[in-house]
Amino acid sequence: MPLRIAVVGLGHLGKIHAEIHARFAKAKGSGLELAALCDVTPDSEAFAKKLKVPFYSDYRQLEGRVDAVSVVVPTTYHRAVGGYFLERGVPCLIEKPLAKTVAEAEELCALAAKSGALLQVGHVERFNPIVRAAAPYFRRPRFIEAARISPYPFRSTDVGVTLDLMIHDIDLAVMLAGEEPSEVRAAGTPVFSTTEDVANARLEFPNGCVANVTASRVSLKKERKWRIFQDDGYLSLDLLNNEGVFIEKSEALKRGEIDPSKLSPSILGTAALVFQLEKLVRRETLKGDKTPGLEAELAAFLDCVRSKRPPLVDGAAGVRALRVAERVISCMRRL
Repeated sequence: MPLRIAVVGLGHLGKIHAEIHARFAKAKGSGLELAALCDVTPDSEAFAKKLKVPFYSDYRQLEGRVDAVSVVVPTTYHRAVGGYFLERGVPCLIEKPLAKTVAEAEELCALAAKSGALLQVGHVERFNPIVRAAAPYFRRPRFIEAARISPYPFRSTDVGVTLDLMIHDIDLAVMLAGEEPSEVRAAGTPVFSTTEDVANARLEFPNGCVANVTASRVSLKKERKWRIFQDDGYLSLDLLNNEGVFIEKSEALKRGEIDPSKLSPSILGTAALVFQLEKLVRRETLKGDKTPGLEAELAAFLDCVRSKRPPLVDGAAGVRALRVAERVISCMRRL
């Protein structure tokens, strides 16, 4: 019997979930069936007909009809919709943020634990091709700089930019640091929305790592960039264009064969930058594969459902990211 998957919520992102699952299901020997699509808007039925998938207007109609669910409804409804399926033991991939509040997110985790249902949170940047390519180079970060900016989306405005965009980078920073920050400072302001559209946060971790994170959804361009400074190297990642570079000390420098403090332009006999690039550092260009992050994320979810393995981004990770995001928002409100 094939694994029956459903998508609840057919907004912009939900439609992409549905299209990817439909493509997976058509693959030879997939063992997957896109069994249901669900949304409260009547015009979504036309989309379901286009994919030739049964359509439902109430997620509760799916009970007994599906084996796993992508929950892609607005964040406000994550607790109700995700909780309904988790309570019944149905594995769920719930889009980020896991819920609108930490309390609701913890309730979802408790329901999953009680029923034994798998819970994965849609922090898709964990599956970004360039992040996956850079993962072998992640060490202990000392300083992280992240910028995620875009024009106004006219969607996902039920939450501010912190929960809409910045939470991706909060999740990555917490993952890299291996702990939650001990100190949080932040500033933000609304522009077109009633909540913050621009935000900046400084996260200071107990191990000494500092992350400076900026998010905007009112910019004139789209950019997603990460810079990670480590004891033994530096990573520059372009998450939007799937490019990156890793730079570390050369072997000669590591062995102490070169002492930069005793060198001068006259001694080098060549341009300082050329000498640095040729003798002092090793540069490695990084390039992710061609599998889009969301496709890799959904494939990983289905694999975890089948194998009963824990997901890369579980409920606890979703709660941690949301808890830090709430602290960021709280700092803004105190200003």
